[in-house]
Amino acid sequence: MRAAYPVDEGTIAWQKSLLHRFQFERYRAFHETQWRRELGGVRVPSLRPFPHHYVHAFHAAMQSPFERSIVITVDGSGDEHCTVLWRHEGLNLTPLREIRMPHSLGWVYAAFTEYLGFRAYDGEYKVMGLAAYGRRNEVLAACLDRIVRPAEDGVEYRVDAHFIHYGGHTYSDRYTDALVELLGRKPRLAHEEITPWHEDVAFAVQAKLEESVEALIRWAVDTTGIADVCVGGGVGLNVKMNSRLFQMTGVHDVFAQPLCSDGGAAAGAALAAWSAATGGRPARLRTLALGHEESEADIERALETAGLEYERPTDPCAAVAEELARGRIVGWFQGRMEAGPRALGQRSILADPRQTGNRDRVNAIVKFREYWRPFCPSMTAEAAPRYFDRYTDAPYMIIAFPANERLRREAPAVVHVDGTARVQLVHRDVLPRYHRLLSEFERLTGVPVLLNTSFNVKGEPIVCTIHDALRTFWSTGLDVLAAGDFIVRKPRLSRASCNDN
Repeated sequence: MRAAYPVDEGTIAWQKSLLHRFQFERYRAFHETQWRRELGGVRVPSLRPFPHHYVHAFHAAMQSPFERSIVITVDGSGDEHCTVLWRHEGLNLTPLREIRMPHSLGWVYAAFTEYLGFRAYDGEYKVMGLAAYGRRNEVLAACLDRIVRPAEDGVEYRVDAHFIHYGGHTYSDRYTDALVELLGRKPRLAHEEITPWHEDVAFAVQAKLEESVEALIRWAVDTTGIADVCVGGGVGLNVKMNSRLFQMTGVHDVFAQPLCSDGGAAAGAALAAWSAATGGRPARLRTLALGHEESEADIERALETAGLEYERPTDPCAAVAEELARGRIVGWFQGRMEAGPRALGQRSILADPRQTGNRDRVNAIVKFREYWRPFCPSMTAEAAPRYFDRYTDAPYMIIAFPANERLRREAPAVVHVDGTARVQLVHRDVLPRYHRLLSEFERLTGVPVLLNTSFNVKGEPIVCTIHDALRTFWSTGLDVLAAGDFIVRKPRLSRASCNDN
C-alpha cells in the first residue's frame, strides 16, 4: 500500500500549483549543478518532493507503535500550512483539517519567547519550563484570547496577525507594538530579572497552546473513534503539551516523534521517499543513538595524549554507580551520540537524584543555567509502575507524567515544581550499558533512577568527541568522567573518600 497523501506526483495537491513546481525545478537544477561541481560527472540521483507537513506526519506516524492514529503536526509554518490534523491508517495519511498562514501557534509561541527576553526558535523550552512556576492571571488570559481565538466552527483556532505581523516592530520582528500595548508592559531584556508576572505570562501562552491543540485532538478522537495520537512538527518538542494530550479523556496513548522539528525532517523525508519507492513501512523507532562514536582505542589515546591518570575497572558500571552514590557528578560519554535535543545516556551528566542539593550543584558548577528549568530522570523501564500511576513507554524525554508520592520521596531532584517528571525509560535490550548502570545504582541505593542532563554547559552544544568531553570535564565542576571503559577523576578526589562535596 502507498500513502494516501501523496500517492504519486500527479495527485499531490500542492504540486498542481505552477509556482511550487517552478520553485522545485529551480531547486533541483541548482543542486544538481552543485553536486557535479563537487563530485564531477556523477549520475545525480532523482529527487522527489514531499510537502513539509506530510514529512512531519509521516515521520511521526510511521515510526510510532500504532497501526492507526490521529496525527497532529504543528510548527511555525511549512509550505502554506501551520497546523495539519491527519488520519493515519497503515501507510495512509489523510488530512482532516488544514490551518494555513498566518494562523500559527508556533509563531505566537516564538513571539512570546522573544517578549520574555529569550531568543525565538531557541528559547521556547525556557518558556515551557518557566510556565510551571506561573499561575492563571485572568487579565493575561483575556489578552491571549484576543491573540488566539476559536474559529467559527469551535474546533480550529485563528490568530490575529496584527499582534504578530501587521504593524510596527519596535522591539522584535516576531511581534508588533500592538502586542506590547495589549500586555501593558515593555518586553523583558535578556539581563533583567524574571518576575512572577513573567512567570504568569509564560503560563498564559503555554495554556493557550495546550487549549488550542486539545480542541483539535478532541474533535478528531470523537469524529474518528481513534484513540492513539502522534505528534510531529517543531511544536511537538513541547513536553507540557504532549503530557496534556496524554491526560485527555478518550486518548489512549501518545507518541511524539523525538526528531519532530525541522532538524529531523531530512530523516522523515528520506523515510517517505524509501516508502514511496518500496511500499514498505519504516521500522518502529527504538533508539536515537545514531551519531558519532569513538572507539575504546581512540578514547585511551586521547587520555594518554593529555597525560591523564585514569583507570579501566573490570566493571565500569559498578565503579561509576559507586561514584554516583557518593554524591559525585559524573560526565557519561558512551557509544554513539544521540540525535535530537535530549541527552539519553550517551552524552549525559549524571547525579544522584535522592537529594535536591545535587540538582542545585549541577546547576551551579556545571550547567550554569536558569533556576526554573527542570532536570529529568532516567530510570529502568521496569521501575515505571513504581513511580507513575499512569504512563506510557517514554524512552526519549519528550513527555512527562505526574510523579507519585514514592518518586517525590525517593528522587526529589528530578520532580519539577508542577509535580511532573519528564522521564526517560531505559530498556535493557536497547541501551544495555546504561540500563546496567541504573541497576547497579539501585543495588547500592534502592533507587533505579539517575538525574540526567545533557553533557554540555549553557550556550554550548552537547559534546560529540572525547576531546569535547575532556574540555567540558576540566572546565566545569564535574567530578568524574566515564568515557567508554575508562574512568578519570579530578585530582582532589580519592576513591575511598565518601561524598567529598
